[in-house]
Amino acid sequence: MAGRGELICLAPALLGPVPATLADALPAAGPFPVLEALLGKSVRRAGSRSDGEGLLCALAEPAPPVGGLLASGFGIEGERVCYRAAPTHLRPDRDRLLLFAGDALDSPAAEAEHICRDFNELFAEDGISLQFRDGEWLLIAESAPGPDLPPLSAVAGRYLDTVIPNDAAARPWRKLLNEVQMFLHDHPVNTARQSRGELPVNGLWFWGGGSGNDERLNVPAHVIHGDDALARGLARSSSDVEYIRDLPPAGSLAEAGSAVFVWPDAERALLGGDAEAWLGALQRFEGGVARILRDLVFEYGGRVELRSANGWTHLITPGDRWRLWRRPRALREWLVVE
Repeated sequence: MAGRGELICLAPALLGPVPATLADALPAAGPFPVLEALLGKSVRRAGSRSDGEGLLCALAEPAPPVGGLLASGFGIEGERVCYRAAPTHLRPDRDRLLLFAGDALDSPAAEAEHICRDFNELFAEDGISLQFRDGEWLLIAESAPGPDLPPLSAVAGRYLDTVIPNDAAARPWRKLLNEVQMFLHDHPVNTARQSRGELPVNGLWFWGGGSGNDERLNVPAHVIHGDDALARGLARSSSDVEYIRDLPPAGSLAEAGSAVFVWPDAERALLGGDAEAWLGALQRFEGGVARILRDLVFEYGGRVELRSANGWTHLITPGDRWRLWRRPRALREWLVVE
């Protein structure tokens, strides 16, 4: 439907999976009439149940590793293996460590760069270095320390010993992660964080190894929107795809042809186990994004595909406005609840 606007909206964790206690809190955070109306008019199909990274990488042909996409976003080329990295907080629970991640561990750029400088000085002889740019961390290695570790979405909120493979191949990773914990234990950045009442960054997690893409990727879009480093990297790695961070009004989308919008807010909240932040993210989606999606379809004759990584995809087309027999259901009924 070129000329009327075709938008793939990637909104991981918007519709779960979430715990039942969080789903039960939705009525107090609502109402959500626009999103409920869109979902009620949609055709629901089986879709991916992965994370936001999986949704994004699945758009491209061939599907790239997230470390390679981030390297492209950083402008790093060559044969070195790059891994997406994230600060973590490891909390003792009896004789085990629980791993936490998310926005609560974000650091000012000066502090993140301080960690990188000291990390790079300490690990220079190991052939690895750490970079920070625009809120994102990247580990660069001369060669892969071992098989890829699980993505952050699969380890946040879990015990560390249950997510690191316990075999010889993963031994270099375990060694590196332990050394990073010791390096960060009494680092000046953590002293400053604790003085401000913030969680200390006492670990780092690395995943998604790959190199910057020399070969252009094929993506089914003319433009990619979203305040997301991987979205930016995917656009830069693709042929004839423009990256524009902000999602424009529906009328502009209708003229743009095919587009992708990446909305990571809900997933970021859940990575940190922050229930209030997830509910706040849904309120922002309702007040902004959902209205643009509605207008694109029902005012401008566009087409929207909403992918939320919960096992379902929702397709909304102009003809769906006449599905008058479909009454809107409460948003909780659309959630995948664990």
